[in-house]
Amino acid sequence: MSVTLHNQIRHNTSLLCASFSAIALMGMSNCAVAAEKDNAENIEVIEVKGIRGSLTAALNNKRFSDSVLDSISAEDIGKFPDKNIGDAMQRIPGVTVVRTYGEVNGVTVRGTAPEHSMVLLNGQNVASVGWFDLGGINRSFNFEMLAAEQISGMDLYKSVEADVNEGAIGGTVNLRTRKPLELESGTIFASAESAYHDNAQEWDPAYSALGSWKTDDETFGILVAYSNEESKVYRETLSNFGTPGSASLTDDKGVTHSSYGAMSSILFDEDRERSSTQLTMQYLPSENLALSVNYNLFELNNDHNNSALFGIVGFGTLDGDSITHNDAGVITRATTNGANGAGLAPLFNNTVLRTPEMQTDALNLTLEYDADNWSLNMVAGSSTAEGRTKQSSTWWGDTDNTANAGYTYDVDGALEIIPTNSDYMSSHSNFKIFQEFTYINYIRDNDIDYFQSDFSYQLDRGIFSTLEAGVKFQNQTFSSRGDYRDVDVNQAIAQGLTLADFNGGFVSGLHSKEGRSGSLSAFPIANREIWAYAKQNQATDTTTLSQFSIEEDMTAAYLKANFQGEGFRGNIGLRFVDTDVLSKGSIDGKPSQGKKNYSNFLPSVNIAADITDELIFRFAAGSTLSRPDYDDMQMAETISVSFATATVGSPDLDPYKADQYDIGLEWYFDSASVVGATLFIKNISDYIETTAATESYAGCSATCLVTRSRNVGTADVTGLELQLQHDFGNGFGFQGNYTYTDSEVTNSAGKTVPLNEVSKNSFNISGYFENDNFSARLAYNYRDEWMRQYNGSGSDSVNDAYSQIDASLVWHAMENVDISLEAVNLTNEAMILRQPDYGNVIHSIDEFGARYYLGASIKF
Repeated sequence: MSVTLHNQIRHNTSLLCASFSAIALMGMSNCAVAAEKDNAENIEVIEVKGIRGSLTAALNNKRFSDSVLDSISAEDIGKFPDKNIGDAMQRIPGVTVVRTYGEVNGVTVRGTAPEHSMVLLNGQNVASVGWFDLGGINRSFNFEMLAAEQISGMDLYKSVEADVNEGAIGGTVNLRTRKPLELESGTIFASAESAYHDNAQEWDPAYSALGSWKTDDETFGILVAYSNEESKVYRETLSNFGTPGSASLTDDKGVTHSSYGAMSSILFDEDRERSSTQLTMQYLPSENLALSVNYNLFELNNDHNNSALFGIVGFGTLDGDSITHNDAGVITRATTNGANGAGLAPLFNNTVLRTPEMQTDALNLTLEYDADNWSLNMVAGSSTAEGRTKQSSTWWGDTDNTANAGYTYDVDGALEIIPTNSDYMSSHSNFKIFQEFTYINYIRDNDIDYFQSDFSYQLDRGIFSTLEAGVKFQNQTFSSRGDYRDVDVNQAIAQGLTLADFNGGFVSGLHSKEGRSGSLSAFPIANREIWAYAKQNQATDTTTLSQFSIEEDMTAAYLKANFQGEGFRGNIGLRFVDTDVLSKGSIDGKPSQGKKNYSNFLPSVNIAADITDELIFRFAAGSTLSRPDYDDMQMAETISVSFATATVGSPDLDPYKADQYDIGLEWYFDSASVVGATLFIKNISDYIETTAATESYAGCSATCLVTRSRNVGTADVTGLELQLQHDFGNGFGFQGNYTYTDSEVTNSAGKTVPLNEVSKNSFNISGYFENDNFSARLAYNYRDEWMRQYNGSGSDSVNDAYSQIDASLVWHAMENVDISLEAVNLTNEAMILRQPDYGNVIHSIDEFGARYYLGASIKF
């Protein structure tokens, strides 16, 4: 036995001993005055409807859980409380959300990044792929894939339980879909909706339907559901790129300056279509045996045009007389012209067209057998995900008279770009093809196969009520490839190709929330007919830009004991996990592979004690892990010659490991009301850091910015969650929570910084009113500043505090008919990113616009 494994067993044994001691003390506590309750008595019948019904049902799940858990419940079919699963999660204490394109696509749970939380569908892993070629490839499930209509509820496990899949040091989210034997036979639901995006000024349709049937003896049932949603994603961005170097640019007088080298005004215009399909069958051949099949299919297509008026200072000549610096020595205002003799346009149009198509499915076959004093549950399943993204990138500018393409930039506040020749923007024919014309196909696949068996035995020995044991075998493969077919840019130049050949009109009125009046709010753009030219003129030979695959074999086994006594209940368990990793790819153009194996013992204990009938004390302790991202583990190199960057990976990384503790009090002073406080602590070891350094790298350049990942040390998270929920009994109600999170990690430079994506303070407040005719809710969400990396900038960047107001109104027009109006981001709040190390310069501003939804639904 290795020293490391011996120390780990000794550490986990100590944690288990402490857990048993806590249980013994709890059994002798004089505070436990409530009578012993069995499981049947714990479950209350929820008959209230509407918002109050949804909140009460979720609160019931939380109250009678043995572990630290929060829930969200859909009061009825199609009545999930938010437009998006992630939108609803932000109302849970300890959760903040990540918005990349306006809609929530990831969640941060208790001071951990989105990829450190895990999403399960009906208790099982879901395959996932991303689509953005410049984005990281990680394990975070994209909530944009899921429509909310088919979800009956979700549970967020914050503490560790031995029978719950490992893989999260933040939290484990289990999404529950509906089952036909739980619904009335002949249930039919249908809805139609139209969505309006304020910035795009466009309406888009959505519809959904569900049908459920079961036999009179309730031994067989089938449920079919489908939803489809079209929407416009319209993101307006002002952005600087990279970071100022100490001597990055030389002016026309030979003086070097620290300056951003590139900046742009960007319109991301996406036509999104999301669909979701569910087929579930249940069969009860006897009173003891239940069989079920559940299939889900999620599809997301988001064709888009990313149009940027791009400025690269070095493509022109920097005017030394025009320069202004800030206190950090960074240029905040300067003029660059086109007289550098290189035939490049300093101010040009960069059009990137993408057609991402993503698909995720999940198939589960389940057998459940209940005997007098034992039960067996077996699940065999498979989940696959595939992403196919075609991309074409082109550069357009005046390379004949480059003086026309000169400009003045100002980064003292929101980015401002002022063309030297205002007429330059007036005609598409002024923008000629130059430098770049690419045609790339990105291919990503994720396959998961698993078998799980869980056994439960009614023990009834002392305080121990049941004993559970189980095993799970899972094989997971992730692969990625980028195929590049060059489009002959010199041929296109010789043909005199201009934006006039692909005239997409002019955009205008951009950056209305945060931009300045002189900013580039209007410029000519291309249409999507570039695809036809690219396909017709692509090269016959394919070059693979990067290719890798990662295969993981995971074997897990657990033992868990549930206990209960006079006024207390809980569980104690141990999970063992063994992981084998095989990573294949190429380094320096040659095939290569690497292997990694690691094993972990993960103990856990959860205790809930009834101090009074309404007051519950909770304690939880456990160990868990989160596996490295695919980007970090790939035996591959990704090189961008244009930007002089390279990313190099290796599977020789240990997983993140965390010991975590919870202490909480919850006072349920009414069936729909609670006041709660929870202190949580996470001690994270083997923290992985991605570092970037300039070096000479083959195939890139002598001054290539090379990015690698490695285990660098420990991180600590300490926080406090406060929760208040109350129904006043007169139709009005209130829900609110506040989270304080103190996080720190010591990076490779010896600097102690907060963890990425973590806000120190966040809170959510919502009030509602409902009666027999109407339901209304107004919600305010806030998180203060948080740190993150931006496009591999290699520097700490800080997001400004962000708040958002959402609202909804439902009119119960008839007994079975509802009319709804909802609004998201009513005040068009923008995301603002700054770089404190460079004089607090605003690095980027993203505006998403308000969105409105008008819909109708019927159920019978």
